[in-house]
Amino acid sequence: MEATVVTSHVVSMIVSSPVPWVLLAGVFVGAALSRATTRTRHRRDPERERTRKWILFCVYLSLGIGLGAVAVFVAGSAGIADPRLGVIAAVAAVLSFCATRFKKAMGIPILVLVIACAVLLGFFLQSIRAFTGETTIAEVRVISADGDSMRLELIPSDAEPVLLTMEGEYFAPIVKVVIFDDLLVFLGAKTWYRFEGMTSFKLVKDDAGFRFRQGSTDFYFRRPAGISEDLWRLFEANEKRIPGVKTAQVDMNLKKPQVQAREFAAYDIIVRNNGGVEIVPRS
Repeated sequence: MEATVVTSHVVSMIVSSPVPWVLLAGVFVGAALSRATTRTRHRRDPERERTRKWILFCVYLSLGIGLGAVAVFVAGSAGIADPRLGVIAAVAAVLSFCATRFKKAMGIPILVLVIACAVLLGFFLQSIRAFTGETTIAEVRVISADGDSMRLELIPSDAEPVLLTMEGEYFAPIVKVVIFDDLLVFLGAKTWYRFEGMTSFKLVKDDAGFRFRQGSTDFYFRRPAGISEDLWRLFEANEKRIPGVKTAQVDMNLKKPQVQAREFAAYDIIVRNNGGVEIVPRS
């Protein structure tokens, strides 16, 4: 699910940008020019080849114009005037023309260049997926909150929902995490977590100013989700000795719940691939 959401987001960003449309338009225009300059006299059936040449020229040129129109629609009248888009289209047209017109001399080098660009694009998409990926570990629905206490419904991703009555005005998940180095994240590693429970805090004022005071209504799962306690303590005690581990820590991010008029406010508790626990409003 997580990979699908991230991939959809990346695809949406690509489709909503004029760059890929201009790039493809340049490729087809270059292919059209290549067909227009192809000689047909030496072919067995020159008339047939000439007809085929101009048909393909019209098809490629039409595709180029159509994709250019899409680029104009996506970028808008102001955005399409960016001179960089013209440069991208021109470079794409030249490379496409050379690759299809001079296949023996330029085809192989340009093919290698295209493959290299495809590999780099793959690494780029992988990096986006790695560093923007997330795992939703629970949902919190706010039933009531009056500043002194909260009534919450905690819905873990792999356990039964629990109704909680907690002191204070802020709730915080108790999550132990093992965060890996960026290289391992890029290669597919995700933050390891142990979701232990929930706690609450109240903002109080004393002689030193405002401070948070933890409530006495903590909730702990009988069987926390994620890695075992022994494994987490092993990483916590040896985080500097274990290669690839950035840190092992306990995260407790505070969130003040909002009560909506017609429906319960809802929040997702998520663990980021590259570390950290966040509480975000559920969309």
